[in-house]
Amino acid sequence: MIRQFKHRETTWIDVTSPAKEELATLARDYGLHSLVENELGSPSTRAHADLYDNYIYLVLHFPHCDFSLGPNKDEGDQEVDFIVGKDFLITIHYEPIQSLDEFGQIFEANLVNEDTSKKNQAGILFYHIALSIYKSLDAGLLTISDELRKAEKEIFNGKEKEMVVVLSNINHKLFDYSWALKNHADILLSFDAASATLFGNDYSRYTKKIYHTYRRIYSTLESLKEMFDDLQTTNDSLLSIKTNEIMKVLTIMAFTTFPLTVLTSMFGMNTIHNPILGMRYDFWVIVAMMLGAVGAMFIFFRYKRWF
Repeated sequence: MIRQFKHRETTWIDVTSPAKEELATLARDYGLHSLVENELGSPSTRAHADLYDNYIYLVLHFPHCDFSLGPNKDEGDQEVDFIVGKDFLITIHYEPIQSLDEFGQIFEANLVNEDTSKKNQAGILFYHIALSIYKSLDAGLLTISDELRKAEKEIFNGKEKEMVVVLSNINHKLFDYSWALKNHADILLSFDAASATLFGNDYSRYTKKIYHTYRRIYSTLESLKEMFDDLQTTNDSLLSIKTNEIMKVLTIMAFTTFPLTVLTSMFGMNTIHNPILGMRYDFWVIVAMMLGAVGAMFIFFRYKRWF
C-alpha cells in the first residue's frame, strides 16, 4: 500500500509491504540504485546508513511498543527504511506502524511552521518523523516501568514464586528493546556525516536533536534494565531464603523421626529377652523413651542454633 503526501516542494511517500511492481516504479521515478531496490523487497537483517548521489538510504529497526496486544504480539522488531532525498522522503515498512500512521494524519496540520519555509524540507520532514517514532517508544518504556513497580510490590508481599514468570516476561520486553536499539548510535552518527554532504553542515542541528532523543530513550532503557537486575536479584534471594527455610524444616523432621525409627525397630525385633517388654507399663516406658529422644534432638538443634 502506498500513501503519498505533498507539502510545498516536498513529497513524502509511505509504503507498507511493497510489491515488486511498486518498488520498480519508485526506483524509476526517484532514481534508486538497483541494490537499494533489491534490498527494499524484504526486511533487512542489518541496520545501516549509505550515501548515494542524490539521497541517503537509512535502515533502522525499532521495538514493538504496543504490549496491549498480548504476550506473543510484542516479539521481534519493526523495520523502517528511509530514503531521504533533497525534495522527497520515502518510508518503507513491512507491517503497519502506529506512529507513522498518526504522523501521516497530522502531517499537513503540524508540519507547517517556519522550518518548512527553508531549504532541506525533506530532511526536516525526516527529522520530525524520526522524533515521532522515537518518542512513541516512551509509551512502551512507561508500561515496562509500571510492570516493574507492580512486581516490586508483589515481591515484598511474599509472592516471590509468582514473580519468576512475571520478571521473565519483563526481561523479554527489555531484551527486545535493547536488541532493536543497541546500534542506533553508530547508524545515526553515520547519517549525520552523510547528511552534511547532502544538505550541508547546517543540517547537523537536526541530526543532533535526533541523536539526543535516541540517547534519552536508551538511557531510560538502561535505567529500567538496572532496576530489573536489582529486582531479579532480590527476588532470587528471597526465593532462596524461603527454599532454605523449607529444607531446614524438612531436615529437622527427618532427624527428629530418626531416633523414633531406631527405637521402634529395636523393640520390634524378635529377641530372646527384652528387659522392657512384658514389664508393667512397658508401653508408656517406650513412649517416654521416644519423647525423651525427640526432646534431646530438639535441645541439640537449639544448641546448634539451627532453628
